[in-house]
Amino acid sequence: MAPLLSKSRTKSSHRIRAVLSLGAMGAALMGGCGPQDLPNAGVGEVSQEIVGGTPAAITDFPWQASLRTANGSHFCGGAILGPWYILTAQHCVVGRNPASVSIGVGSATRSTMASTGQVVQVADFLLYPGYNSSTVDKDVALVRLASPLTLNTTTVKGITMATAADVTAGRTNLGVIATATGWGITAQGGTPPDDLRTVDLPISAYTNPPVPLTAFMLAAGGVAGQSACDGDSGGPLVVNGASGKILAGLASWVVNCVQASHPTVFARVSAIEPWVTNIRARPVTPRLSEVLSVPAGTGWAHYTFTVAAGTPSLNAQLVGGTGEADLYVHSAMPTTSTYTCRSNQSGNAEYCTISSPAAGTWYASVRSVSGVSNTALRVTTY
Repeated sequence: MAPLLSKSRTKSSHRIRAVLSLGAMGAALMGGCGPQDLPNAGVGEVSQEIVGGTPAAITDFPWQASLRTANGSHFCGGAILGPWYILTAQHCVVGRNPASVSIGVGSATRSTMASTGQVVQVADFLLYPGYNSSTVDKDVALVRLASPLTLNTTTVKGITMATAADVTAGRTNLGVIATATGWGITAQGGTPPDDLRTVDLPISAYTNPPVPLTAFMLAAGGVAGQSACDGDSGGPLVVNGASGKILAGLASWVVNCVQASHPTVFARVSAIEPWVTNIRARPVTPRLSEVLSVPAGTGWAHYTFTVAAGTPSLNAQLVGGTGEADLYVHSAMPTTSTYTCRSNQSGNAEYCTISSPAAGTWYASVRSVSGVSNTALRVTTY
């Protein structure tokens, strides 16, 4: 089993492949490796995405989004919910800094996304609580944009999430035909297409899964040669709702992309819809905004802020300026060994996201490694 990834970002994560037999399950149960990048069209790799599909027009799937690296490479899919939010798979964004991620929408062609669609910088990642990287359970993240998308009725449009009422109405029952979309190669060993593709997949049972399917998972497919696969992570699975298409799933993991015995597993959107709806209705509250300098050898700069009860997400970011520093976030004054979140990447581009933080006083602390100057620290709660 593996998250639906594309080209490897690191050598250690490259060994996680979707085309694994059940006999290789020991290796397959290594889900949760970091997100990886799919180059723009024309660069082939041993990866797959929509298998057995057909070309898709963006006017038929205007909620489709592309998560992009700083150099414009697509690495995961997503679904537009509204002008400020994209829904995707959590394994796509864990370990990434939103400062280096943008969202592309409004075009079925990746290479012309910036000129024929819209590209918007990401502000924050909000992680669904309880994500399990071993079983890829609760594989959901909400992406907050730094500026709103310009919605229209044809190429950039939010999609309604499936709810518990839709499940009760039978809209995700076994046998219901769902539709997955994404970018990527169409056959193992091929070249990734530049254009969006789509495939119809029946909602299905999974009779021999490598891990038990939970209430947060939805299987679709089970038809040989038709699947979502590597690189399609976070992309939408839609079904018919009461008045148009609704978002039923987000591409999450698969054992084998081409075997009928292994359907694709999607994160079940109806299970997390209340969490998303709550966040979208809440204010975005800046808690700290500081521009700081910490000379080499002087240790720490500590800042406090208050978190209200019932806060779904706490997000802290260190960005800009010069030098090197680490970011620590904790419910008491942190140390190098006591913290809730620590970000210690090279340089001073650091990021922490904490789901369901406890109410009370928190610390955002910057530890100087080699001295930092004119670095911006911000803390936001949702």
